[in-house]
Amino acid sequence: MAKSIDMNMYKLIRRLYTVDGVSQRQIAMQLGISRPTVKKYCEGYAIPGVKEEGELQKSELRITIEKEIIQLFEDNKETPRKQKLNAKIIWLALKKKGYPVGESTIRKYIQEMRIEKPDVFIPLSFEPGEAMEFDWGDIYAYIKNVKTSISVFCAVLPYSFGIFAAVFPNKKYISFFTGHVMAFEFFNGVAKRSIYDNLKTAVFKDFGKKAVKQDKFKILEAHYAFEGIFCNSASGWEKGAVENLVSIIREIAFTPMPRVDNYEELQIHVTSKCIEYNMNHKIKSRTRSIREMLEEEKKYLLPLPAYPYEPADESKLCVHSDLTVRVEGVRYSVPSKYVGLEVTAKVTPFKVDIYYLGKLIYSHKKGLNLSEHQYVLEHYLEIIDKKPRSAQNAIPIKSGIMPDEATLFLKRCPKLDKNMQLVNVLLLGKKVDRDSLMWAINQANSTGNPTYDLVCFYLEILSSKDKMKNAIVDEVEINTVDLTKYDRLINAEGDDCE
Repeated sequence: MAKSIDMNMYKLIRRLYTVDGVSQRQIAMQLGISRPTVKKYCEGYAIPGVKEEGELQKSELRITIEKEIIQLFEDNKETPRKQKLNAKIIWLALKKKGYPVGESTIRKYIQEMRIEKPDVFIPLSFEPGEAMEFDWGDIYAYIKNVKTSISVFCAVLPYSFGIFAAVFPNKKYISFFTGHVMAFEFFNGVAKRSIYDNLKTAVFKDFGKKAVKQDKFKILEAHYAFEGIFCNSASGWEKGAVENLVSIIREIAFTPMPRVDNYEELQIHVTSKCIEYNMNHKIKSRTRSIREMLEEEKKYLLPLPAYPYEPADESKLCVHSDLTVRVEGVRYSVPSKYVGLEVTAKVTPFKVDIYYLGKLIYSHKKGLNLSEHQYVLEHYLEIIDKKPRSAQNAIPIKSGIMPDEATLFLKRCPKLDKNMQLVNVLLLGKKVDRDSLMWAINQANSTGNPTYDLVCFYLEILSSKDKMKNAIVDEVEINTVDLTKYDRLINAEGDDCE
C-alpha cells in the first residue's frame, strides 16, 4: 500500500525515474520505500499533500433518490419562477414516497448534482430602434422627511443603452402605462418591440409566447404601434440590458437617498440623473458613447402618435352630503351644487379629475394614503357662512386645501374667531378678483396680526389706487401754433439788412 511522502522524497523519486532512468524496483530498494509508493509518484500522476479527487462511490439508495430528484425537476421545469422547487419541497415529496432520508441530505445531494446552477444564456445584439426593455424596481427615498419605498419603472434601449426611469407610489397598471408614455416621450419615439417579464399589469395568463395580453395593454400597444414581447419563465437574459438597470438607477439617482417634498420633485431629480448618464457614460465593451449611439438610434424610433395615451381609471360616483366622492378610501371634495349628483372620477397616478356631464369641475392631487383626504376650503365657504358655529371645528379649515396666504392668515390672526374671519376673507373673492384678494391678504399677513378688517382696509387702498389711476387723463391734447407769419417776418428783416 502506498504511503504518504514529503516533497523532498517526491523530488528524488521523480529525478531518479525521469532523469537517471532508474527502474521502480531499484528506486524502492535505494530509497527504502515500498514499490506501490514509487509507482504512485514516479510518473507524476499524484503530488504529495495535494488532495486527490476520488470517484464517489454511490449507494443504491442514493442512485435511486437522485433519479427521483431529476424526475421532479423535469416534471416542474415549466413552473413559474416564484413556484420553483426547492430542497424542502423535494424532501417532503420523497418522504411522502417512503424514502428514509433527511432534509439536509437532500439539500447536499441537490448541491452536488448541481441542478440549481444558473442557466446558461446567449449574448444578444439589437439593431437601432429595434427594441425597448422595461422592468420594475423598489428603491427608497425621503419624501417630506419620511423614508418611503418608491416603485421605479425602468426603460432602456438595448442598442444604445439610453436609459430612463419614472417614479410612482405603486406598480398598478395606471403607473405601468404612465411609465410607458413618459419613457416614449423622453426618447421622443417608440421602439418596434417592447420586452417585459410576465407582469400581471400586462399579461392576463400564461407566459412567454403563450402570454395572453390584458385588454388595456392591447390599447397601449395599438396606440404606440409597438409589439409587446414577454419573456419565458426565469429567463431574464431575454431582456438582459434592463436586468441591471435598477442597480444603475439606484446608484446614480438614489445614492445618497434624495430628500424631496413630493413625487414631482423626485421625478425631476431622477430624470436629470438619467440625462446626465446618457450624456456622459460609455459602456466599457463598446467603442462609442451612449450619447453618440442614442443620437443615432433616435432616428430609427417610430414617431409618437398625434396625442399621448392617457391611462386612467374611470368610475361613476355619487357626491355625498359632505361634498365628497370616495376614491380608494380617500375623500375628494367638489362644489356644493353637485351634492347628490353622479359624477365621473378619472384617476391617474398623481391626480383625480372629477367631471360632471363631460365638464371638469375640479382637479385634485391624488391622496397617496388613507389619511390624505382632499377637502378644498373654497367648496365649503357658503355652508360655513350659513352655519358659523361649525367654523371652530370644520375639517376643511383645520386640514383642508387652501391658498398659502390663507394658511398664514390662520396662523397669525390673533382673534378668537379666526376661523370665521378667514371664511369671511375668502368670501370677499365673490366681489374682487383673486389676485387683488391675495395681495390684500399678504399685506395684512405682513403686519403680523392679520384680521378681516385689515384685509378690507388693504382692498380699499387698492380700490382707491385704481380709481385714481382711472381718473388720470392718458392723452393731453396739444394745440400747435402756426409759425408761418413769424418766418415771413424774419425773412423780411433779413432782406432789409442787405
